Amino acid sequence: MSQARPPKLSATRASAPGFVAVVAVLVLTEIVSAFELSMMYVTLPTLMADFHVDANAVAWVVTIYLLVSASAALLGGRFGDLYGRRRVMVVVLALAAIGSLISLVGSSLEMIILGRGIQGAAGAVMGLAFGLAREHLDEKRLPVGVSMIGASALIAGAGGALIAGLMIDSFSWHGIFLFAGVLAVLAVIAVLVVLPKDKPRETTSGRLDIAGALLLPLGASGILLGLSNSAKAGWASLGGGGLLIAGLVIVAVWVWWELHSQRPIVNLKMFKNRQIALVMTATFLAAVGPIGGMSVPSQYVLQYPVEMGFGLGFSAAAAGLFSGGTALLGYFFSPLGGKLAQVFNARFVFITGLLLMLAAVATIMFTLGNMLVFLVAMSVNAVGIALTFGALPNVLIEAVPETHTSESAGTNTMVRNIGQSVATAVGAYLLARHQDPVTTAVGEQGVFEAFGFVAVFGLAALVIAFMLSRTPKVWVPQDAAMVMPVKAEPAGDLI
Repeated sequence: MSQARPPKLSATRASAPGFVAVVAVLVLTEIVSAFELSMMYVTLPTLMADFHVDANAVAWVVTIYLLVSASAALLGGRFGDLYGRRRVMVVVLALAAIGSLISLVGSSLEMIILGRGIQGAAGAVMGLAFGLAREHLDEKRLPVGVSMIGASALIAGAGGALIAGLMIDSFSWHGIFLFAGVLAVLAVIAVLVVLPKDKPRETTSGRLDIAGALLLPLGASGILLGLSNSAKAGWASLGGGGLLIAGLVIVAVWVWWELHSQRPIVNLKMFKNRQIALVMTATFLAAVGPIGGMSVPSQYVLQYPVEMGFGLGFSAAAAGLFSGGTALLGYFFSPLGGKLAQVFNARFVFITGLLLMLAAVATIMFTLGNMLVFLVAMSVNAVGIALTFGALPNVLIEAVPETHTSESAGTNTMVRNIGQSVATAVGAYLLARHQDPVTTAVGEQGVFEAFGFVAVFGLAALVIAFMLSRTPKVWVPQDAAMVMPVKAEPAGDLI
């Protein structure tokens, strides 16, 4: 009697990567994206001195990345659904590597900015990584995998500041782009080797709203570039006020387009819900204020010599170490936000985070030059940012049905990126107004005004936060209104 043979595993099942392999690769891809943003803040003073440009010009190495990444974040998931997430991930990482190469070999600030714009394609990485995790991880282990991927952004942000500082002190700013390029290439290889090929996908009905994804960053670029140029050319010039007006017109066209599009990239109709509108507004104000506005002036305080009156005399490496350390501190406090949201509510955590950041900004403004106070205040600010980041998704989910969670979260991310772009551009504009044309050194009044700008927008965000409802009315999308009533779900620990 012949012995029964064990069933053969299918080729797909046998070659499927394990949990550790999938998560490791996706964490690596997210590290590429987070590193490319954080590495540049420490570099700003060095680039300004090397190219003999003002703060307005050099800030565009950060601003252009944020603007392009906002568009990439919106389009990346849609392209992944249409053409396969693995395939799109490889393209996005390859573009990031090409952008690093252009910035590396570029002999002018304009070439660096061009490369940074191409690097901005990496803004699509997180959405694609979460989608790939859902494709290849067991349902029971999916939450753990997603948490690890999401947390890697904070760790990479901390590491980016440290590595950038070490590269500048040991080599030059060129080393930063070399490191970023090699990292992106390694991520491409890892994705191709570890992750299985995409399965055939059905064609999605309806047009992809590419116009909507491109018009918003284009309009925002016009507004910010006009603001930046007005410091030199004046408000009445074509490059100053002209660009500003053109940007506003493009943004108005974008709003009209999104309201009339059958499948908008951003569903503006959700803003009819009071709670959602307030959350998005508070997100933008906080991003322009403490979340995004502290990075630029704080680097000048850290790296400027003590003789300036407000500088602390840190080397680029020491400044990177401190920036990375505060980011890690915020990461360790991030679970606290989720616990507080469960005990009280997400609104309470959001307000607490804003209060901490405002206290830090106010303290710094009136104690410039005091090293101990500055270091403590920036640490408090990092904790406030962590609590705010943890509270925002919880506040938003209270007003959004489960079926539209990803859509609303993606829109919130876009709003935050645009806000951070504005923070970088306006902060640089204020610094440039008090910059010596010969030495390119920024005066103390410029730094004071930059922190003051942060405080004003932080205070505005706090006012909006107090207007948030403790028991919000849930948004009912038009496509779901006739299907079934939507029941509000309590906010959970999303951190």
